[in-house]
Amino acid sequence: MVDLLQKLREFFVTPDFEECKKILCIQPHPDDADISMGATVSKLSEKGIKVYYLTVTDGGAGSKNQEIIGPRLSQLRKQEQQQAAQILGVHELIWLDFEDLGDYTVEQVRAKTVEYIRKIRPDIVFTVDPFLDYEVHPDHIKTGMAASQATSLYRLPKLYPGSTDHEVKAIAFFNTAHPNTFYEIEQRHFEKKLMAISQHKSQFDEKALKILSLYLSERSKHDGKLIEPFKVLPPTMLHVMPEAIKF
Repeated sequence: MVDLLQKLREFFVTPDFEECKKILCIQPHPDDADISMGATVSKLSEKGIKVYYLTVTDGGAGSKNQEIIGPRLSQLRKQEQQQAAQILGVHELIWLDFEDLGDYTVEQVRAKTVEYIRKIRPDIVFTVDPFLDYEVHPDHIKTGMAASQATSLYRLPKLYPGSTDHEVKAIAFFNTAHPNTFYEIEQRHFEKKLMAISQHKSQFDEKALKILSLYLSERSKHDGKLIEPFKVLPPTMLHVMPEAIKF
């Protein structure tokens, strides 16, 4: 198995994040990408790489306050995401506006995602890991699965009329239990990430923000460096290749 994995790594060479021109981050809700890869976004945008956020849901269910959930909360969360995006240097925000915790399907999200992959032509697609152990949130599972399927199938006219000569070089999962890439960041990028997260006031009060900051600070420590972890795979490994879990 070790020899096979080594051969696969030699054959399937994943791209350096910093050699990309465009990346597409597909998140279930406003704030997910900021929390999971905000420092990476900050560093890459600083280097002139165009970062696009595609948010699947309207974010209208993310509160225990029944008086605010729905369109009012959705609008507030979009404003918070816009403020956070400015801090991190996000190039463009795209909203699919599926209902937060709604009855939409993976296939519906997949179709819209294919449309934007073909339009934006990203080098890498980032998204939540739908295969995460113990993940129960339906928006995360559907978003991650739709993004994975779209990244694998976007060139097939049988599913989606039309064609494209563009090749997505990799898919990078955040919130993963099986990272294989530890992207090094600097303290200023991490601080921008925390500043961006702090814009999501509808989600985090002062106490919650402090706890989250401590958690993220510990997660970012790796071999004496500051990092954000990802599971990076070539799209071809998203089908009938059990070695992907150890790649």
